[in-house]
Amino acid sequence: MKRFMAGIVTIDKSLYVIAGFVLAFMIVLTFFDVILRNLGHPITGSMELIQYGGSIVFGFSIPYGTLLGAQIIVDILTEKLSPEKKRIVNIVTRCVGILLFLFVAYNFFIYGIEVKRSGERTASFKVPYYPFSFALSLSFLLQSFTVFRDLVQTVKGADNE
Repeated sequence: MKRFMAGIVTIDKSLYVIAGFVLAFMIVLTFFDVILRNLGHPITGSMELIQYGGSIVFGFSIPYGTLLGAQIIVDILTEKLSPEKKRIVNIVTRCVGILLFLFVAYNFFIYGIEVKRSGERTASFKVPYYPFSFALSLSFLLQSFTVFRDLVQTVKGADNE
């Protein structure tokens, strides 16, 4: 179990690094596109690359953000509860979160299969859509594993909030 939990952390960090590189690429691409657009020579397909890069940045940064506890927590309802009741609420919300993220991952995967079957591609570079759908599916699957890791820590009594 410890190897599984450590593997989740390693994969989350790896995806986060990939997201950082994609974000840096998007920044450089946008910079040059703005300059070249003002000179009358925009970069063909730059908006397409920015859109798909954004999906990777968004999807791949979510699991690590959850691992760090970077999400916004509104605990106005739970702050007055006893520690045991807070723990129960945390366990229930994490279970619901796992189910939600598994549902999203499953639907991105099904969508990716449908898009692959249809052969849809981007307009400028003719890049297939399905790899982005599968990447988001993987990201949300890892998000569910990250929430599961958090659930295990909550059940064990570790206060990670």
